[in-house]
Amino acid sequence: MGKYKNIFLSHVITTDTPTYGNRDSFKDELNTSFKHRDKAETSNWSFSNNHFGTHIDAPRHFIVEGKTVTDFDANFWVFSKISCVEVPCSTAALIGIKEITSFNIDTKVELLLIKTGYEQYRGSDKYWNENPGIAPELGVYLKEKYKNLRAIGFDFISVTSFQHRELGREAHLALLDGFSPILPIEDMSLSLIPSSTDIMEVVVSPLRVFQSNGCPVTVIASISEGS
Repeated sequence: MGKYKNIFLSHVITTDTPTYGNRDSFKDELNTSFKHRDKAETSNWSFSNNHFGTHIDAPRHFIVEGKTVTDFDANFWVFSKISCVEVPCSTAALIGIKEITSFNIDTKVELLLIKTGYEQYRGSDKYWNENPGIAPELGVYLKEKYKNLRAIGFDFISVTSFQHRELGREAHLALLDGFSPILPIEDMSLSLIPSSTDIMEVVVSPLRVFQSNGCPVTVIASISEGS
């Protein structure tokens, strides 16, 4: 077996982190500070929304009786069968079945990553107001075709395209409803994954707040060192 290296697939949270609809914010303020002669430094972090930065949606986000983040055990967050497909996109298009069926995806895949390149717009308004999205029929197809699939991640801000909001709600439901939901990981950083690289393992580490409907996550991938 070749050597592997670990990389982050999640963005660092900052006060400039883009949000869906450009309506949320993160504040980072010092409570105590060495500059004020305090003996330790502490901060006050304030999120206006828990669906912020690279984050996961739990079924409870759209389903009244759906599972919450803390309903999933530790094994759920470790993925050993990962597929990464490249679907270049620079518009508010919906990624559907035809964009995925051209790839030879392992039927036992646990985590599907969709790399569109849209991450390049993350510093502009285009990232949130013209973002791609997931078509509802893709969620249905993935559930039928890939029985082991537990999560889908992508490098744009939301399952819901801001230009196709009603269809976005349907897409969320298609992924999150049912006995075996597929959890979306939104606003990922996938630019460091080279084309055709071997991804050995991905660990998704959620901020574990009791009964949360979603939360920021740190994502770490082990990829081939030669990539």
